[in-house]
Amino acid sequence: MKKGRKYLAPGLFGPCGYGFPAILGAKIGCPKTPVIGFAGDGAFGISMNEMSSCARKEWPAISMVIFRNYQWGAEKRNSILWFDDNFIGTELDPELSYSKVADACGLKGVTVKTMEETTKAIKQSCEDQKKGITTFIEVILNQELGEPFRRDAMKKPVRVAGIKKSDMKQQKSLI
Repeated sequence: MKKGRKYLAPGLFGPCGYGFPAILGAKIGCPKTPVIGFAGDGAFGISMNEMSSCARKEWPAISMVIFRNYQWGAEKRNSILWFDDNFIGTELDPELSYSKVADACGLKGVTVKTMEETTKAIKQSCEDQKKGITTFIEVILNQELGEPFRRDAMKKPVRVAGIKKSDMKQQKSLI
């Protein structure tokens, strides 16, 4: 990433499932450049069906790192902040293993638990790309939620139930 045009990110749009397809496109565009993608397990799950596509022999090899905390972290954080620690539908299946899914697709799946193992796996996956081997690295994390990306955007929603029709007309005229 020391040279320009070597880093892809969705910016502040926050689209889930962006990372995996983006690195596939980047690798197709620059097949000799090592490509590494990073995603949380929830976001990766949205586009994981492309694992079977990238197993095709004509596709270039990539490295994908999936951070497993077994939850939709951003959504769970929002629920906790906005709804008094009440959350539902944010937990992901702890029995699912993305590294095993990679193996089942004919790709290389690796599970790591420490920073040292992660570093070693990423370095090895970049070497493996030169040999045409695609690697999915599943990093097992704890379930501690991080701070929100933008604390200023994390204000509790305001309910507007019971608004008068005259107030609604005034609101519409402002739009």
